[in-house]
Amino acid sequence: MKRRLALAVTMVAGLGVLIPAPASAAVNPVYVSGTASANDSVAEKSSTATCPNNTRVIGGGGSITGGGAQVHLTRLQPLGNTDQFTVTAAEHGTFTPNWRVQAYAICSAGLTGVEYIGFSVASSSSASKSATAICGGTGERKLISTGARIVNGGGEVFLDDMIASSEMYTTTATAYEDQDGYAGNWSFYSYGVCADTPAGLEFKSATAVTDSTGDTVTATCTGTKKLLGLGGLMSSPDGQAHYTGLTPSSTLTSATAVTSEDVDGYAGDWFTRVYAICAS
Repeated sequence: MKRRLALAVTMVAGLGVLIPAPASAAVNPVYVSGTASANDSVAEKSSTATCPNNTRVIGGGGSITGGGAQVHLTRLQPLGNTDQFTVTAAEHGTFTPNWRVQAYAICSAGLTGVEYIGFSVASSSSASKSATAICGGTGERKLISTGARIVNGGGEVFLDDMIASSEMYTTTATAYEDQDGYAGNWSFYSYGVCADTPAGLEFKSATAVTDSTGDTVTATCTGTKKLLGLGGLMSSPDGQAHYTGLTPSSTLTSATAVTSEDVDGYAGDWFTRVYAICAS
């Protein structure tokens, strides 16, 4: 756990940090709930939320219903070319009950300089992978949301972290193979959305109690500010816990992370931290 906590120190780990910035137009984000996937026992399925006309996708999230401790999120990706947010979930091992996944998009017409960034790690069978995506320009743009994607993980690779740097300029995502390892080759992507700094930009976080159970934890925007994007971190156990939800509230005032240990559990203590990127 000490190694993972050292990583968190490089991020904004307090209750909230206001990012000094030139004022820009009000963001006025819109919440969109996508069409849920089929409710069946197919091993992997996706859901996509589509932004209204004349708005851009700036963030989003997803949730799983009915998956217990055996279905986990593997993709949370803003699609700048179609202004959609796509979420994918996969079964870990054999799971016969029905389940579904739901995508949510955060959309806006009030931002300038919107940029979609990504960085990939080559396909291999490494036990863990980390990827960092960087906003373009010379610092005038700020990161407003995060995302990640596991490709060809066979349900045996878990998304672990999607976190913004303290200067709100980069986003780093991390994934781990499960505790038994995975013989197949898999690739990993980190995604982010950047924009000219919106007025009142802030980075909030909330941390669950440290114990040996899964968590539900919510970070709330200050006052009347609205949520633009979200992210999360698990302090441990690497490859033995996963996300079953990482969602914006329908009012766009908060972000919630829901995590679960795998089916055989984990004896050690750990926590979940959720991040909310908000603006006026």
